[in-house]
Amino acid sequence: MRSIELVLDQESDAAVRTAWQALVDADLPSLGRSATNSPHVTLAAGDGLPVPSGFDVPVPTTLRLGGVLLFPAGPDRSVLVRAVVVDPALADFHRAVHRTAPGGVDTSLPGAWSPHVSFARRVRDQDLGAAVAALRGAPLPEVLTVGGVRHWDGVSKTVTPVA
Repeated sequence: MRSIELVLDQESDAAVRTAWQALVDADLPSLGRSATNSPHVTLAAGDGLPVPSGFDVPVPTTLRLGGVLLFPAGPDRSVLVRAVVVDPALADFHRAVHRTAPGGVDTSLPGAWSPHVSFARRVRDQDLGAAVAALRGAPLPEVLTVGGVRHWDGVSKTVTPVA
């Protein structure tokens, strides 16, 4: 699978990593358990996504966080994320990404996309309260700063900076 992602600046990246570490410290699932994970917001995902050469609208500079969301991850398990609010700049850029790099899966297309920052995969239902409490102990800023755009190729494990 390939993806095109917004990455965070150093300060916002560190804030998300602090939240990941709070989950680790609480002995809960966390993306912080792997040194290869990097905080990001996926804009497009698909097997054949090309590396874009540029975009016809500016990259958003900030991302406003919304509430905690859960995505299904199998029986009695959830992916724990924070929503990202889709403002006009983010919506315009998201459409531009799909114009430049068509071929995204349905859930990453405009109109079906749920942008988010992920914190943990496969959290057991019985641990959700503890996970939310751990995240409250490492509060994030309301607004994260974008540091750039990258293309991730999960097969070759390569990252290509785009913007």
